[in-house]
Amino acid sequence: MKRYIGAFVAAAVLCGTSCRSRSGDPGAGSSSGSVDAGSFDKPALLRAFGECVVADYRELSTSVVALDAATSAAASDKSAASLEAARAAWKTAMEIAQRAEVYQFGPAAISTAPGGRDMRDPIYAWPLVGRCALEQTIVSKAYETPGWATSALVSTRSLAAAEYLLFFTGAENECPAESEINTNGSWAALGAEELAARRLAYARVVTADVVQRTQALVDAWDPAKGNFIEELATAGRSKSFASEQMAFNAVTDAMFYVDLQLKNSKVGKPAGFLPDCAAAPCLSAVESPWAKRSKEHIRQNLAGYEKLFRGCGPGGSGLGFDDLLGAVGAESVTAKVEASLVEIRAALDALVEPTFEEDLQKNIAGVQRLFDALRANAALMKAEFVTVLDLELPKRVEGDND
Repeated sequence: MKRYIGAFVAAAVLCGTSCRSRSGDPGAGSSSGSVDAGSFDKPALLRAFGECVVADYRELSTSVVALDAATSAAASDKSAASLEAARAAWKTAMEIAQRAEVYQFGPAAISTAPGGRDMRDPIYAWPLVGRCALEQTIVSKAYETPGWATSALVSTRSLAAAEYLLFFTGAENECPAESEINTNGSWAALGAEELAARRLAYARVVTADVVQRTQALVDAWDPAKGNFIEELATAGRSKSFASEQMAFNAVTDAMFYVDLQLKNSKVGKPAGFLPDCAAAPCLSAVESPWAKRSKEHIRQNLAGYEKLFRGCGPGGSGLGFDDLLGAVGAESVTAKVEASLVEIRAALDALVEPTFEEDLQKNIAGVQRLFDALRANAALMKAEFVTVLDLELPKRVEGDND
């Protein structure tokens, strides 16, 4: 860890006179808090970000409708084939949901962020997944109560809960021995057949709710409805964004998902590279413990990041942050970020065990390579990227020396 301290200090010095504070005040040497990009069309770039988001949200909406239909069929006929179809539909939906994880700006962001409406968690709440709470709900059948999904804890619903309900087949629960479902024998009284049936019935309620939540998110961005695309594209004149730079900061903040969630929570914590894991590896901390899709989720997170950086068209065509970097004469930063992405992909490809859990146990050096590659990308984002574009670091990463 010490070998990175010098680099961090240097980055902090570099950022000191160029990066603005989260108060929104322009940094020294900047009268407007906005980098001069000449004739570059910044509103067009902001609109491109919005169009990218809407396209993936619409694809996600279609996929969760298919998931809901497959889950309904599985709950109805309870056959092995229909269960496998529901699992396949969940995997398809999650590929898109994981790309969208990097789009947490606008309505998907927390309510304290510009335009934020807390619309992400009800669709995919990870890491808020409470297995014991799920199992208590299975016993109580609270999911059968009309309107349950509107008031239930987010940790007991969303696509994260659907993973457990569709993929876990064990007979044990994770609640403590003193939990009521264990002390009164209500869990033990559920036979294997009844337990499987309740999981599918519960999953059906969850996926139906996700359909509605996802459509609401699409509607919030849809030009014909909530039209947040226009809100983003007209930053400086819209109610959510007082300036274009504020809008670019919102998008950049979302891209730090690759640092804070992907690097730290999805790789560093289960590998034991962070203090959160007391005895490595912490296999219970992997993102997808039941469907075993943790590495696939990481790939899709990177795909979402790359869309915002390169452009959302085929092969990275279309406007992205790389075009803005080019407009300010910072092609070297683009080259460094591109090189970091190549190394991240190579490190991920080198993890060849069937599951991430097995990589953590058999190839920890390979996992370390992935973590280091992600850290190198984060260092570029925290220093050179935000500096040349006169952007702000999110508060949650300002004090992160990792």
